Amino acid sequence: MNNEDRAVHPYWNLLIEWLSGHGMDISQDKLPVQARSSPGAGYGLLALRSIEPSTPLFSIPAKALLNSLTLEPHYPPTRPKLTCTQFVSLHLLLHRPMKGHASSDPLFGPYISVLPRDFDSHPLTWLWKKEHINCGTTSTLEAQLVDALPSRILVKLDKIANLFEVDFKRIQAYLQSNPTLLTGRDPDVTQLEPDYLWAWLNVNTRCVYHRLAKSRSNPDNMTLCPILDFANHTISPPYTMPKPTQSEIWDTGPLGRRKFGDNFVLLSPSTATTSPHEEIFLRYGPHSNSTLFAEYGFVMAPSPNDASDETSGGEIELQGVIETLFLKRGSVGSWMKEILVVEGYWGDWTMHCTPKPAHPSYRLITALRIYHLLPLSTDIIPSNADHLLEEWRNTTLGKRTLSPQTTKPFGEQRCCKSGEAGINRTRKVEIEIDSQNPQFVVDSAKVSIETLWREEIDVATAVMRSLENNEEF
Repeated sequence: MNNEDRAVHPYWNLLIEWLSGHGMDISQDKLPVQARSSPGAGYGLLALRSIEPSTPLFSIPAKALLNSLTLEPHYPPTRPKLTCTQFVSLHLLLHRPMKGHASSDPLFGPYISVLPRDFDSHPLTWLWKKEHINCGTTSTLEAQLVDALPSRILVKLDKIANLFEVDFKRIQAYLQSNPTLLTGRDPDVTQLEPDYLWAWLNVNTRCVYHRLAKSRSNPDNMTLCPILDFANHTISPPYTMPKPTQSEIWDTGPLGRRKFGDNFVLLSPSTATTSPHEEIFLRYGPHSNSTLFAEYGFVMAPSPNDASDETSGGEIELQGVIETLFLKRGSVGSWMKEILVVEGYWGDWTMHCTPKPAHPSYRLITALRIYHLLPLSTDIIPSNADHLLEEWRNTTLGKRTLSPQTTKPFGEQRCCKSGEAGINRTRKVEIEIDSQNPQFVVDSAKVSIETLWREEIDVATAVMRSLENNEEF
C-alpha cells in the first residue's frame, strides 16, 4: 500500500476541529501532517506536502495540552498534590471511551478519543493480568509471555509495576476522599485498577518533556500532546524535534498570562526535506531495546547497515545478574555494595556491541573489579581492606592500570551462561506460545521476545569474543 492510500484515523477530523476551537491554526500551511495507518505501528504521522527542514509542523495551544496545569482547576485540591502522571492518569481513567465510541469528556474528549483503546501488547499488561486476574497460573497467554521474558527485562518491568502500584494507591485514596468524582460509576475504587492501568500506560508511553515548573528538574515537567503522539519512534535521523519553549530558554516556569505554560511546537527533521506522504518520526530517546520494550511495549530490530553511535546498537543490562552475585557473598557482598554506592558505581551495568570492539561498560568493569578484590572463598572483611580499596580506587581514577585479563575469566563465564540460557529460552518460547495460541494473537509479542533474547545472545557472544581476543576497553 502506498503511503498516500493509508487510512486516515477515524477521529482525526474531530480532533482537528477541537484544536481549532482552542485557537490552533489548522490550515494545511500551518498543519502539513495527518495521522494515517502505519503498518505494524497502528497509526503514524504523514506529510501532506513537501516540508523544508526545521519547519514548524504544528503549534498546539497550551490550554489544549493534557497536563497538571490544565487539569488542576477542574479537580478538588489535595495535599500532597497529585503528580502530573497521577493527575493525567486520573482524568483518563474517569473519561475512558466506551468501545466503538468517542470519549464524552467535555474538556479533552476529542483528544482522548484518538488515544490507544487498549494495551494488550504491553508487557506491563501481561504482568498485571498474570498477578491480578490469572492469580499466578502459568497456562494463560499472559503468563506464558511473562515467563518467556529474559530476567533482565523482568527486573525492569517489576520496577515499572511498582511505580504503577504506588500511583494507583494514591489515586484510590484521592477518590475515596472525593467520591463525587465517581458519580455514575461503581463506587468501589478497587475495581478501577484495569481502567487505571490503561490510563497510566497512555501517560507512560506518550508523555513528553514540556516545561511547566520553575525548576528544570521538576518531574512534573511533562505533558500529553495532541497530534505529537501519532509520531512513531526511530533510532536514526531524520526525526522531528520540539521547538524550545520560552520557559525553557529563559529557565522559568509559566509566567503572567501564560498560566498554562507555552504552546508546544514541533519542528520537521533538520537534516532533510520531508517528501509528500513520507512518514515523520520522533526519537523517544537513546533507549536500549529493553527500555523500549518495558516502557513502550516494542523493540527496534537492529540495522546491519547502521552501527553508528547515534543508534542504540546491541545493548543488554545486567542489573539483576550482578546484584545477585553480590547478594550471594553475604556480608562481604554487602560491604562491596556499600562501597560501590558511595563511590557512585552501583547499578546501570551494561554490555554493548557498539562502538566496536564489543565491550562491558566501565561501570560493569569497575563493579567486577571490586567483586574480585577478595577471593570468592572469603566470607569476612580482611584487616587490610583499606589498602585493597585504595588500589581499586587508583584503578578507577586511572592511577593504576589493569589488563583486560583481570575480569576475563568472569566475563567469559557470564557470557557463556547468558548465551546458553538465551538459546534454550528462545526455543522454549517458540514451543509454548506457538503450540497453544493462535498465531495472529502472539506474532508481535513473539517477535519482540525473540529479538530481546537474540540481542542478549549476540551481545554476550560479541563481548566474550572481545575478551578472548584481549581487546582493550
